[in-house]
Amino acid sequence: MNLEIKTQITDDQIPIVALKGEIDLHTCADMRDTLRELIEKGHHQIIINLAEVPYLDSAALGVMVDAVRRVREHEGGISLVSTTPFVRRAFEITRLVKIFQLYDTNEDALTVIRTHPLPIAA
Repeated sequence: MNLEIKTQITDDQIPIVALKGEIDLHTCADMRDTLRELIEKGHHQIIINLAEVPYLDSAALGVMVDAVRRVREHEGGISLVSTTPFVRRAFEITRLVKIFQLYDTNEDALTVIRTHPLPIAA
């Protein structure tokens, strides 16, 4: 199965990356490239919508951990939205729920991000 990636940038420049399909060793390169490109363009608060991701493996988790490490260098974060039960369990088992913010909807994540803006670089 191929991984579909759709990126939408809100009016206030917050990217929402919607993923569809399984994310594994064979498909995670596209997700990695998308996230790296966003981060290189200065987006340090990113929402990843996982509503249509039934499965992900350790390679996918590694890509997400790398992305969160990169945005945290700029005091940013990665928000995960609409995780399926299997995907949520993967984050719980690996204790990655401690480094990602998990929300039920894009709007929930956007509300928190908008009320806690990033500091302006000096």
